[in-house]
Amino acid sequence: MAEKISELQAFFKTQGKGIILLLTMTAGILVPQAHVLSGLIQSLLMVMLFFAFLDIEFKPQSFRKSVLWISVANIMVAFAGYAALAPYNLTLALAAFMTGIAPTAIAAPVIVGFIQGEMEYVIASVLLTNLANALVVPLALPFLLGQTIQISIWEVLQPVLIVMLAPLLLAQIVSRLPKQAQTVIRKGKVASFPLWLVNLFIISATASNFLRAEAAASIPTLLAIALTSLVICVINFGLGALLGGRAHWQEASQSLGQKNLSFVIWIALTFINPLVAMGPMFYILYHHLYNSWSIYQFERKTKWTKPISA
Repeated sequence: MAEKISELQAFFKTQGKGIILLLTMTAGILVPQAHVLSGLIQSLLMVMLFFAFLDIEFKPQSFRKSVLWISVANIMVAFAGYAALAPYNLTLALAAFMTGIAPTAIAAPVIVGFIQGEMEYVIASVLLTNLANALVVPLALPFLLGQTIQISIWEVLQPVLIVMLAPLLLAQIVSRLPKQAQTVIRKGKVASFPLWLVNLFIISATASNFLRAEAAASIPTLLAIALTSLVICVINFGLGALLGGRAHWQEASQSLGQKNLSFVIWIALTFINPLVAMGPMFYILYHHLYNSWSIYQFERKTKWTKPISA
């Protein structure tokens, strides 16, 4: 009996976070009513980033050549997806473009922190891809849609700057406080993972609610959008890993693969149509599943490489 309990403890120690993430996503899907809490996502993310930034010493050399290639690849995948699908189905092509063009998620440094990667690399990717996105999307959409629409660059960039810079500046202020005060504040880092679970629950509930609202859409179209979104997700994480090389394949994979989808969903809903927004909505499921697997692999590897105490 004791041996069985020991085996269960070892199982949850290595796979616990991945299992909890999947259970949290399932709970969100089953409780779509929780989408009313979506206004909390930004605030919770800012708190998580604040704790993540406490351990970051940001340097200019964080902007490596591969980070620049991540930004270029982010744009190229989006336009390639649109060009490949536009001759057959404009809605599907726009869904591919909006999914692919989404910049690196502001939450990506948090995930990289969970697997003990180099967060500065991902922060550089967040800044570059979001800046590039804010310039490209307002210019590209009128051309892709074949009509005149106006999206303010500041309207796109403002929420990113607030969510990203406010926690970063606050963390820099804390780093100049007395060591004792810093120690007390850093104790709050234990809340990072629970906060991420709350965010994931709300995001999953929002996606579930959106899918139910779009039930009237044709099943073949939804399936085509879901498949397109999956292909883009696989390409992004795989291409990112190649661009990062051996030294930074995890950071680069997250930088290109994990996306700020709430931003492109807002654009799709505001300037195109709800069906196009389904591409990014499906992507939410895919990249969180991949993140669950990544955390599971890290936990498993850490467990088996940890030296056995005497």
